[in-house]
Amino acid sequence: MLEVPTVPSPPVPPQPPAEAVAPLMRGLDVLRILTDAETAGTAGDPAGTLALADLARATGLARSTVDRICATLAHLGFVRLDGRDATLAPPLMAVANACLDALRVPGLLGPLADRLADELDESVSIAVPDGDDIRFVHQVLRRRALSISFRVGDALPGDGCAPGLVFREGLPLAVDDQLVEPGLVAVAVPVRGPDGAVVCAVSVVSHTSRHTAEELPGAVRGPLERSVREMEAALAHPVQAPAAIEQRDPGQRPETQEDAPATIQSLARGLRVLTAYDAAAPALTLTRIATRTGLARATARRALITYEHLGYVTRDNGTYRLTPRVLALGCAPLSRTTLPRIAAPHLAALSERLGESVGLSVPDGDRVRCTARVTPRRVMSVDIGVGSRLPAADTAAGRLLSAGGERAAADGPEDGLRSIAVPVRDRAGRVVSALDVTAHQGRGDDDAWTEALTETAQRIAADLHVTSRFVTVPVH
Repeated sequence: MLEVPTVPSPPVPPQPPAEAVAPLMRGLDVLRILTDAETAGTAGDPAGTLALADLARATGLARSTVDRICATLAHLGFVRLDGRDATLAPPLMAVANACLDALRVPGLLGPLADRLADELDESVSIAVPDGDDIRFVHQVLRRRALSISFRVGDALPGDGCAPGLVFREGLPLAVDDQLVEPGLVAVAVPVRGPDGAVVCAVSVVSHTSRHTAEELPGAVRGPLERSVREMEAALAHPVQAPAAIEQRDPGQRPETQEDAPATIQSLARGLRVLTAYDAAAPALTLTRIATRTGLARATARRALITYEHLGYVTRDNGTYRLTPRVLALGCAPLSRTTLPRIAAPHLAALSERLGESVGLSVPDGDRVRCTARVTPRRVMSVDIGVGSRLPAADTAAGRLLSAGGERAAADGPEDGLRSIAVPVRDRAGRVVSALDVTAHQGRGDDDAWTEALTETAQRIAADLHVTSRFVTVPVH
């Protein structure tokens, strides 16, 4: 059963414009409800998962309509269908990334917030206004027994938190004395752009066991003021547009992406508009949006009318900007995912393809630790549980993580076993995990295994790269 989210989504105006795209509105509603559904799950559930029947009840749409919407979103890679369940999928983060990039704040100010958190040893947040609410666009969390759980994309009522008081009341420094939750205290200050307007608020969040609300401003004032000055200096630098950026988008997707039989073309095409933005182009005219997406002007225009009606886009002097409300489409649950969770469906597909045990491992001293594993049901199978620690020298994963390279093989970790491993790389090209297949020596072919492992590692890396653009993804 769906629970009410912490910050309810704003009500949709009763009468949409005549030119609004109804299938696009329904698709956005499905994405929003899947996002909100994460609040009803448990810590071990996938981010944003609902049964299709529950989606139909939550949206008030016919089940057949929900099925077609979810089939379209799955075709785009934005959701994953598993039987009768729909789950938000990492490629949806491309929408959030376009919004965060266009805001400029996370990319420019995020590293400065990271440094401030290290200096103060406290959690630091950057938030922007979103209507009457505030929405977090960058988070640096200190891991403690009493820790903060805000995520990028989360929203809070503007009148119930320190950043909201900065925006609503124009305060030079606002104090949150347990407004959000008992024990939580925070101070927030504005960060202004070159024109003097408040662009965002940076806040330092602590707990009453470390600071009282009266003590916190004095304890953080010096580093916080220095950080704000550096942030405002960073915002003063213009962003240079790369050459030939206008033609980038149509080439990023297969030509047949919108042509599958079950695809609702108006939904698929409308969603492309959200990914047309970046730091070099935070405001776009209709003509530039049509050029960047490869859509007809009339199609782009109707999508923009729909987004403006729903509050995802604002229009000013002939240009359109994304609003932070776009982050309500999957950003919060997906921004808190882990590499094993990202890899899970890919591991299941690989295990089914090979008929063998496959998994991920990370370094752990002179050993490797299994962080994810899928084992097929058969009479004789490899039993390496998640969390198992094995000698690095006895496993293909351990040898690869120790020595590098594109492939490693080993006979072990027990007599009669054979394993092959390939690397999984992050956005910077660093090896963050090893993907392996482990089976009895009498089964399988090294070359066929290596090919399948490499293809799967590339798919896992692609999802990791889009998810980790503006957030940190734990590898275990």
